[in-house]
Amino acid sequence: MGIKTLLYLMLAAFLLVILGTPLVETFILGRDKILLSSTIYNSFRAAKEASYSYLAMRNINALVYKQAFRKSFADTFCTSYDMHCIDTSSDTLRFQPNNEAFNEFIVTIVFSDPEQLAIDDQGGAFITKVTVTAESKYKFRTNLMQFMNNNVISAPYMLKAEREYTMKVTN
Repeated sequence: MGIKTLLYLMLAAFLLVILGTPLVETFILGRDKILLSSTIYNSFRAAKEASYSYLAMRNINALVYKQAFRKSFADTFCTSYDMHCIDTSSDTLRFQPNNEAFNEFIVTIVFSDPEQLAIDDQGGAFITKVTVTAESKYKFRTNLMQFMNNNVISAPYMLKAEREYTMKVTN
């Protein structure tokens, strides 16, 4: 093996590390986005079942107890990410991590006014629309990307997901 071949192998290894690190981080970021999206969906499903007003369901109205919705959403979200919720009394929930895997999450839950969303073809039944927005400063996993995020990039990368759900009761 000649010196020229050895230099080519070292150049290839160096380029592989330089190009491979962001590629690995991209796969990890994609996994974290999927995890956030599925966590929001699962938390919503749990909160939906826990927060319906059963007296309103007799009339096919999807009226929601907002406090019960926020509490159930927060409990499921905390379990998924190993976090604890700071406050569930307002529409903005803050989650602090119990470990170093993620940064703090801020989840905003916005409820529509059910009286404005009456469905005429279901006999005037009410539906509720819920918009859930979750965001956090992304914590990079690889050393190179952590260095780039801390020293080169001026604004941190935000991990964000926004979903809108329609809650309705079918007969």
